[in-house]
Amino acid sequence: MTSTSSHKPSLRARHAEVTRTAILEAARRLFAEQGYAATAVRPIAEEAGVAVQTLYTTFGSKQGLLLALVDTVRAQAQSQELGDRIVSSDDPREMVELAARIRRRTLELGGDVVATFREGAAGDPDVAAAYEETHRRTRAGIGRFCARLQAVGALRPGLTHQRAVDQVAAMFSAEVYEELTGARSGWTPDEYERWLFERLSEILLGAD
Repeated sequence: MTSTSSHKPSLRARHAEVTRTAILEAARRLFAEQGYAATAVRPIAEEAGVAVQTLYTTFGSKQGLLLALVDTVRAQAQSQELGDRIVSSDDPREMVELAARIRRRTLELGGDVVATFREGAAGDPDVAAAYEETHRRTRAGIGRFCARLQAVGALRPGLTHQRAVDQVAAMFSAEVYEELTGARSGWTPDEYERWLFERLSEILLGAD
């Protein structure tokens, strides 16, 4: 008979996860306060209470650390789970609601990471390449979303799949979220999500 203890993470694995989380949290704070370019690896390690070599062993590089933060935001926003619901849905309005929710959650929970990534890409070619790959993956996800709408015959008449993808990508811009929820406009994330749902419905479904 298999012991239930065999399914529990080992003490070493639990310690490694605690260490990983501490490094990510330290990096996120320092990146937000100082910017990506101005933040060196050593202060991140010191803030997390670990050796510099531990940081490199865990993440490989400062770029690897930033990419891990992006993955953390995706997990917190439940992007994969909500994306799976879009693919399995036959209701166009539900699909659009879920797409708006994914984008709202990503930017609400990870706006600081998105800004750090954008800033890092401006001065680091390796980060720029990773930033471009992230945009490519985002567009691929938008493509699957629009293809699903097309498959159920819901795309607005005359709207091609490519034009649909282009317009959704523009609406998903982080700068749009920052403008609407920033100090000048002062929208709540709920208001942004509702606005995004309504605009996407108009663009994609022809809804009034």
